[in-house]
Order: sequence, then C-alpha cells, then structure tokens
Amino acid sequence: MAARKQKKHGSPGQILLFPGPDAADEDRASVEPDGAPAASAVPPDGDASVVISGSFRKDTEGLKRLHERFTDLHYAVLSPTTVDVDKEVSGFVYMRGEEAYSPLQLERRHLDAIDQADFVWLHAPEGYVGLSASLEIGYATAVGTPVFCDVELQDATLAPMVRTVDRPESLLQKALMEPPPVPRPAIRRFQNYYRKVAIRRGYERESAQNCLLLMMEEIGELARGIRKDQELARHHGWAGSTTQELADVFIYVIHMANILNTDLGDIVQDKELSNWARFLAKHRS
Repeated sequence: MAARKQKKHGSPGQILLFPGPDAADEDRASVEPDGAPAASAVPPDGDASVVISGSFRKDTEGLKRLHERFTDLHYAVLSPTTVDVDKEVSGFVYMRGEEAYSPLQLERRHLDAIDQADFVWLHAPEGYVGLSASLEIGYATAVGTPVFCDVELQDATLAPMVRTVDRPESLLQKALMEPPPVPRPAIRRFQNYYRKVAIRRGYERESAQNCLLLMMEEIGELARGIRKDQELARHHGWAGSTTQELADVFIYVIHMANILNTDLGDIVQDKELSNWARFLAKHRS
C-alpha cells in the first residue's frame, strides 16, 4: 500500500493517483484470484478496528512491535494484515503474499480498510510523514476516520489533522471522551450535476411544493414496499427550519439505505443511468 512507499534518497518521488470508476472496477477485477489481500475486512462485533499507516520502511522493527501491540490489545488490524517484509522495489515495501499485486492495487485495499476502520494509527518515526502517508491522512480526514499518533508531526499542515495520544491504549478512552469526526457527504458534485440535468429535462422551475409532492409520492411507494416487513412510527415537533427538515429527509434516506444494506451512491448512479435511457428513448421516438 502506498503508506509504505517512501522516497529513497536520490530517487524520484512516486505519486499514486485515484483511478476513475472504470479503472477502479478493472482494478478490483484483477485482484480476485485466491490469496488476494482482503479489500475491506470487517472486525467481529465489539472489536475496535485500526489501520496502521505511515512509514513502513524507516522503522520496520518498530512497525512490527506496533502491529503486535494492537493485536495484544484485541484490536482488529484491518491493514496491513501482516508485517512480514518480503522485499522492497523502488522504495515500496512488499509484505509476504503481496508480491503479485501492484502498488496501486495494494493502496486501494489500504484506503478501503481506512473507510471501514474505527481509527488510523500513524507510524511516524521522529514525526516523519512521507508522501503516501500524507495522502492517507487526507483520505482518512475526508471520510471521517480519526487519525492518531504518539509523536508530534514535523509537517505543520498535517499536524492539525492528527490527534496526539501517549500510547495506543489511550485510543478507545480518547474516542469515548470526544465526538467522532463527521464526514461531509460527498454529494456536492452530484448536486451540481443534477442542477444541470433539471434544466436539460425541463423541470428546473418546479416549485418546492411540487417537488415535495413528488417526493412524498416516492416515499409513499417506498412505504408500501416495506410495510409488509416492519412498521415505522416516528414523531417529533416542528423545528421551525425548512433547511433542517430537508437535512432530516436526507438523513432518513441515508439511514434507510443502511437498513436495506445497500450502497446509496451505487443505486443512485444506476437509477440515473436508467433515467437517462428512458429520457433519450422518449425523445428519439
């Protein structure tokens, strides 16, 4: 994973880029053989999960001790699953069993694990953070996974993104005393896209009232679909803010997607592709 990729003295730096959706699918498809590293391990119920990021090259023995420490504390270490170093190629450290995979494939697995983890622990000998670890700190911050370290970072930009604790044993206590970071839903790009789509499809001037009626119709259809399985009854007073109620609707949508165990981004994308197919078929006929 790129967290282990540090720049060698005298060698050019390497930058790993996030691939687009098609590239991501191709990447996942190419890592399916038996023995491929787990994309996103899920810890047993009740176990705290952690991902170790940072320098895997500057202090290998310290990394091994850290991995053992978290294991002894009954943390589920989602990534790396092993710290048995096999080889180093162009500054990238491969653990045993990873030799057949590219740095990009391993990095994507590491980022998937950060999505699933309760914490990220930054292995930063003497406060050092390499380029790849910097990427992972930024990614963890974006998705709302808190990052901890037991030393102050040298980089003044990254330091505010990382919480300092005295030892790994303090992680759970620290988490209980502070609210977790809340990630900003990554929907701004889709919202801007849909604003343009509304103009193209001819309903950009619909009023909030009309939009609400249409939304309620869809909610009614959803209710009919689930009423055979369960009953839902929630009541609360009017908060006096239309925008807050809109946020409530959004939160309920997110919650329902989780209840139904579905990826909202995937199904919205699929539905929109279907909407386009119907729209274009209608206007071509």
